[in-house]
This record gives sequence, C-alpha cells and structure tokens, in this order.
Amino acid sequence: MKYLICLALLYSTVIFSQERTKIPRYEKIKWTGEVLDLKMNAWQKKIIVPTTLMVTGLSLNTMDTKTKIQDFVRAPFNNYKTSLDDYIQYAPIAMMYGADLLKIPARNSVWNQSKYLVFSELITASIVHLLKNTTKIARPQSSTLTSFPSGHTGQAFVASQVLFNEYYRTRPLLSLSGYAFAGATGALRVINNRHWVPDVLMGAGIAILVTNLVYYFEPLKDWNPFKKRTSDTSILVFPQLNNDLYGMQMKIVF
Repeated sequence: MKYLICLALLYSTVIFSQERTKIPRYEKIKWTGEVLDLKMNAWQKKIIVPTTLMVTGLSLNTMDTKTKIQDFVRAPFNNYKTSLDDYIQYAPIAMMYGADLLKIPARNSVWNQSKYLVFSELITASIVHLLKNTTKIARPQSSTLTSFPSGHTGQAFVASQVLFNEYYRTRPLLSLSGYAFAGATGALRVINNRHWVPDVLMGAGIAILVTNLVYYFEPLKDWNPFKKRTSDTSILVFPQLNNDLYGMQMKIVF
C-alpha cells in the first residue's frame, strides 16, 4: 500500500511539472481547443495611442463637457493669449532637417523623409478639412464652424511623428523632443481659446495614425528623380595585331 501511495504521488508530481513546462503562465490561453497568442505585433502597438486619442476626443465632444474642461484649463492663465502656436508647430520639421545637416543617422534618406512628410501632411490636412466641413462645430470664441478637429495640432503631430519615426533608433531623445512642441501647440490652441480640448485630441490622433500608416506602407519608396541612374553598358577598346594588320577593336556590352 505504501508503494502505491508513493507511486501515485510521484506520478502526480511528474504530470504537474510537465503541465507547467508546456504552458508558461500568462503566455498563452487555450480557447475552444486552439492556442491564442496574446502578444501584439508592432503595428497593433502603433495604433493604440492615436486610437485612444480619437476615441477620447469623440467621447468628450459634447457642449456641456467640453465647456467645463475649457473653463478648467484656461482659468489659471487669466485670458492669456499668444501667437507662439502658429510657429512652434513647425519646430519638429526644423529639428529633423537640422539633424540631417549634422549627418545624424536616420531611418531614411532626406528625400524619403521629405516624401513621407508631404504624404502625411496632405492626407492629414485632407481628413481634418473634411471633418471641419462635415461636423461644422463652432469655435470657443466665435461662431466660425471650423473647430473640430484642430489643424494646427494635426500639423504639429505629423511633424513630431515623422521626427520620431526617423530617429527613435539612433537618437531617442531627439525623436521624443518633437512631442514637446506638438503638445505645446495643442495646449496653446486651448489656452488661446481657439479650440476645444476634443478638437486637439482628435487632431493629434489623426496625425499620428496617418503618419504611421504612411511609414508602414512607404508609398513610392523607390521613386527618386534625383538619384543617378547606374548604367550596365560597358565599352572595351584594345589594339589588334594580326600579321600585317594593325588597328583597334571595340567591344560594347549592354
């Protein structure tokens, strides 16, 4: 009897250890007989932040809610106004080209950086313009129906996201610094009473999502009209001596 008890304990220990070895804790979950991998890929991680910003902007976009938030944000600044947000929205672009002049290694060439920046700017501006004319929400300080979403914020976050995508591997601090200017641009749009907080959140979300899409698909990646074309044509010239015949022989390979 003792031997049977010992064997039973040994057997249960072996089975338990095998189960722990087979399925590490928190790594995988069995669902209807199939294995579900919980790890997110890189693309899924890139859409979390912009999607959260846009959903939050939509959820706060009611007059009562955004008015209370506006009053709370602007109260400490005592009606302070500045035009600084008209300029700092372009700061990340200047930083990117400054880094190029200093020959700091980037993800892409200057040409591709410019190409992806233009694509991101145009697509973001088109979406923002379409939403402005579709939603027709009044600005905080006037009856102008072009408040939602914020174009300044969209522009600033496109620039900061391009800067991040280009330098996050080689210069992490440089890549993150653009967000300081983008965030300041969005904040000043609210402090200047030019936009509601939901306008800013939506503009930032659209810009980040569009820019990441452009960098994911890399449109016209190999198109570069300034790149010198390499030719496979070769010309060989060599003398020919054959009895009383003297001359030159040319061979063209293409």
